[in-house]
Amino acid sequence: MLSLALGICLAYFQAWFWTAVLAATAVVAGAVRSQYRPHLIAGLAATVVGIMIYSWNVAPFPHDLEEQPRFEASGRIDSIPTYDGEKSVFLLDTGDSSPYKHRLRVVCLFEADFQRGDTVHLEGQLKPPRPPGNPGQFDFQAYLANQGIYYNLNIKKAANAHLLSSAPPLISWIDSQRSRAEKLVRQVLPAEEAAILLGMIWGGRTGIDDRQYEDFQKTGIVHLFSVGGLHVGFLLVLINWLVSLSGAGSKGRFIAGVSGLLLYGTMVGWPPPVMRAVLMGILGLLAYLSGRENGLLNGLSLSGAIILLVDPALLFDLSFQLTMLATGGIVCLFPQMRTLFPRRSLLIDLALIPISAELAIIPLVAYHFNILTPGSIITNIGTTYLSGAAVILGFVASLLSGVSSSLAALFLYPAGMFIQLILAIVAGVKALPGAYLYVATPTVLGVSLYYAIMTLAFISLRIEAWRAMFRPAVGLCFIWLMVLVLPAQFFNRGQVEVVFIDVGQGDAILVKSPGGRFILVDGGGSQFFDVGADVVLPYLHHRGIRNLDMVISTHPDLDHVEGLTKVIAEMPVTCLGLPASLAEAEDYQALYDTAAQRQIPIVYLYAGQSLQLEEDFHMDVMHPQKENNDGDSNQNSLILLLGYERFTALLTGDVPAEELVSIGDRVSPPLTILKLPHHGSKGSLARGFYQQVKPAAAVISAGLDNPFGHPHPQVVSAVQESGARILRTDLQGAITIRSNGHEYQIQTQIASPP
Repeated sequence: MLSLALGICLAYFQAWFWTAVLAATAVVAGAVRSQYRPHLIAGLAATVVGIMIYSWNVAPFPHDLEEQPRFEASGRIDSIPTYDGEKSVFLLDTGDSSPYKHRLRVVCLFEADFQRGDTVHLEGQLKPPRPPGNPGQFDFQAYLANQGIYYNLNIKKAANAHLLSSAPPLISWIDSQRSRAEKLVRQVLPAEEAAILLGMIWGGRTGIDDRQYEDFQKTGIVHLFSVGGLHVGFLLVLINWLVSLSGAGSKGRFIAGVSGLLLYGTMVGWPPPVMRAVLMGILGLLAYLSGRENGLLNGLSLSGAIILLVDPALLFDLSFQLTMLATGGIVCLFPQMRTLFPRRSLLIDLALIPISAELAIIPLVAYHFNILTPGSIITNIGTTYLSGAAVILGFVASLLSGVSSSLAALFLYPAGMFIQLILAIVAGVKALPGAYLYVATPTVLGVSLYYAIMTLAFISLRIEAWRAMFRPAVGLCFIWLMVLVLPAQFFNRGQVEVVFIDVGQGDAILVKSPGGRFILVDGGGSQFFDVGADVVLPYLHHRGIRNLDMVISTHPDLDHVEGLTKVIAEMPVTCLGLPASLAEAEDYQALYDTAAQRQIPIVYLYAGQSLQLEEDFHMDVMHPQKENNDGDSNQNSLILLLGYERFTALLTGDVPAEELVSIGDRVSPPLTILKLPHHGSKGSLARGFYQQVKPAAAVISAGLDNPFGHPHPQVVSAVQESGARILRTDLQGAITIRSNGHEYQIQTQIASPP
């Protein structure tokens, strides 16, 4: 399987140099006589197969896909539709000859009354997903492309969605059984317990409170909501027990086990972990039937290889990676770690199993979630077995829901009790010092290095001649972890950084001083989603930033201040800076309340102040005056001038043009970076000011296709006439400027349009 995965990776990253190296190795292997020659040739052959199947099955995401405002499509619904209270989402198999329109992700802004297997006719807006706007942000475009999906079909009205024919009877019956079971769970249990139990049984997080889900992440048990080996194992235990009551033999257990696994996989929609777990389960049942019950590692490799041969893109699916590595950790590491403890003990076994799984997924969790969870070892010891009991009881209740609701409810009540115990464990572990730690995203090379060291440690325990390598390997793993937890202040020292985070229609600017201090100016905001939780905090975590030296709000408009409330609630902040002239603004109340709760001191800023943050790095407050002269919040917005030797950056909030003009004489040209106020609106047009300060680059922070028409064409034209390079977050995503005080570099998250 590893050779097959290597070939898929080479094709995915288009690493043709290394492919050529492998080809040369194959030629050498063919000429060399060695006992390892057959294994080497077989591995190289599997690598070639991986390259070929990925190249044939997965089309690269084209960068010229055009939006189609009106598009009609007919096809079969290929997934279980989900509804979150605002929109329904499902996949549509259109059968189109184009690989880019063969499968569509459909988003209905209403509750669509469809089910998996229905044939429908839809009319809506066809739009390709946008690439990630910020470093470390989830790449939804690549995630969909790996499933053969290149477009979203957005449908606003139910009148544009028509049922042509219903699903086949078998699929309809299976989905109706699942729906009946879900309805009963929600009727019997409180909303929180019901959402968690359904997430454990069927997968997903629908109905689970965002804060509760964050707690699951911080304590390392979010895997409970990704159906896979754990769920399949518990299902097999239940089936084996039920069949044993009938006195059936090994053949009867095999038939019942396979039937139950196939039914469960169909009910949950065959996500990658379930595919792997069901294959492993069937292979295990076959081994039991034939009397050959060893070879777990071979079974794991075989099931993974079969899945990748069918769908090579699943190698890049996070749930597939987590389930393969966690299972591999238990299969490979647990037996070897057990040899370090001569005395047999159930408690030691119960502790080593989650530790083995945790060691196998540490770099992957850090790479995708930017979190290290030492407390998860404690949490998993308790919750794994409690969740197992809850899932088994949930399975029984689901089976009985079609027979007797009252009888099914008898199994749901204790399941709810087990979930309450899980929540209590999570709350207790989360409160422990050091239970979790946010870390910067490790590089792909760094992740690969960790697994190479782990492989060395594994081999050293299996081969006596390599035994001396075990302690050095463990030491290297420890060093790797120490580097992983280094705070962000240790990196890029001697450089100032200004990052304009892509928050859509709003502002959020991260400033890093040469000495490693971090200042956040504004935090974005939206009526439609939590910008602080969904955009700003994930970016800060991607950088490994665990505390902010200062948070500044330029003014209390929603698209600047809302995200800050979430940030200061979740992250340690040394002080909060607000414009003195807007100190009594009602829109600051939520920020005041959170700052008081977190005991964050507040500094009021006004023109004439200069914050000497470091010896050569300062932040001057250029506007407004201390007293409010009856202007609105935009007129009283802070203007901040950053300076580090010859590098300067002017951050302007939402001030109108006349306020820019009023500070023109106090800004020494040439200016390095100018943040255009109010997202480049026409009100920020100050042609004379642009000519006066002569910015090298001008940044516009605006939302893609925003309804306000920002930036205004006249503003863009006027800035370009001053000689400045235009940078836009709506087109280029996050914009990062780094400088050593003399030279500067600009990096955009999305390649500039031609």
